[in-house]
Amino acid sequence: MSEPDTSASAAADAPGAAVAAAEAPVRRGVRGNALAEITVFVALFVAADLLWLDGSGYWDWSPHPFWLIVVFVATQYGSREGLIAAAVSSLALFAGYIPAQALSQDFYAYLFTLARLPLLWAVSAVLLGELRMRHIRERDQLRIQVDQARERAGTIAAAYESLNETKSQLEVRVAGQLRTVVSMYKAARAVETMEPAHVLTGAIENVKVVINPQKCSIYLLSSGELEAAIQSGWHRRDRYKRLFRDDHPLYREVIGRARVVCVADPDDEAVLSGQGLIAGPLLNPDTGEVRGMIKIEDMGFLDLNLSTVEIFRVLCEWVGAFYANAQRYRRGQLERAVDSETQLYAEGFYPRIEQLLRAIARRAGFALSAATIVVEPPENLQSTQRAAIAGALGAAVEASLRDTDLAFERAGSDCAFDVMLPLAGREQAEMVAGRLLGEFTARLPGELGDLPAHVETRVVHALDVAEGARV
Repeated sequence: MSEPDTSASAAADAPGAAVAAAEAPVRRGVRGNALAEITVFVALFVAADLLWLDGSGYWDWSPHPFWLIVVFVATQYGSREGLIAAAVSSLALFAGYIPAQALSQDFYAYLFTLARLPLLWAVSAVLLGELRMRHIRERDQLRIQVDQARERAGTIAAAYESLNETKSQLEVRVAGQLRTVVSMYKAARAVETMEPAHVLTGAIENVKVVINPQKCSIYLLSSGELEAAIQSGWHRRDRYKRLFRDDHPLYREVIGRARVVCVADPDDEAVLSGQGLIAGPLLNPDTGEVRGMIKIEDMGFLDLNLSTVEIFRVLCEWVGAFYANAQRYRRGQLERAVDSETQLYAEGFYPRIEQLLRAIARRAGFALSAATIVVEPPENLQSTQRAAIAGALGAAVEASLRDTDLAFERAGSDCAFDVMLPLAGREQAEMVAGRLLGEFTARLPGELGDLPAHVETRVVHALDVAEGARV
């Protein structure tokens, strides 16, 4: 049989109702299953008495069978249901048979005999039922306290999880800051170079380290158009423009007005038109000249804030200044005559010097040959190692070549060099080239000593004896 369902236990299931449920009384009314049990029990015993017994209503039985239903209902449901069980039992007791008054009994003794069982049932129902009601109230209060304790434990557990997550985030942030410092140092070293391509590559790394975008890019200004030079995180399904003409709003704002635009501003959102979140000019702060644009296409929602925009603005100016300096240095390198470190002539002078020496060789009637030293470096060769290769060649030129020989840097390559050999035929050119190659490989650093290198010779102008006599 099921136990009674009280309003206290029902209220305990609702959040925030624990205190109200603790003060709520036990539910009013009578349980329907208690009435059904009483009716069925009494009906069965009355039917058994009428059908198989003498129909005396069990007056001679001790204890009376109706004690079972009264005690059971009172201890199971409480005093109200117990009193109902006592009342129904009393009605069933007097409905079928009432014993006659004995000759030795007076009226009051006879009346007591008749009222003894109903009174005992009523008193027992009240006593046992109130004990049961107290147990029910204590049980409901314990349930409420358990629910409250469970709710407090859940709150404490949630607070602990939140605290633990915060601690983990702080640990990750501290570790990330340490990694960021190292990464920023490396990225800054990549930016602080005199090679424009390396500056742009380092700029992308700086943006990724400092702002942590998922997608970013750098556009360069060329012939009045912004053309994508470097992209990071772009996918094939992305539809970002690779070219912005001067009539595009983003071009006018970033290049024309040298302004940083952010999607957080409704006006700037229309300017960006789905092409990114932030865009800023590669601005040289010394001259105010704009050389390109840095654009962030995608980043975390929490990373997009006022601080990020200001940091992005500083990055644009920083990278713009380094890029302008690298371009200026590059132009100076192209216009220089001799490299101060390697003592080699600049690559831009080679075509003119070759043409000049060829003309002089034809007029003066002497042989002119050329040699090319080619080193085949691995793909991961560092810039310092490339500089070491050039320095080794400069030392080899100074040690092995004649005063009239000229060594040049090779156009478009850091590991190939041209040498002009006036007054040298093919045989002499091969001898000089072999000696130069030996001196060069001997001066390479230890980690570069096994680099594959070879020399190629060619005759620019062959000596014609008859022509030389005429001249």
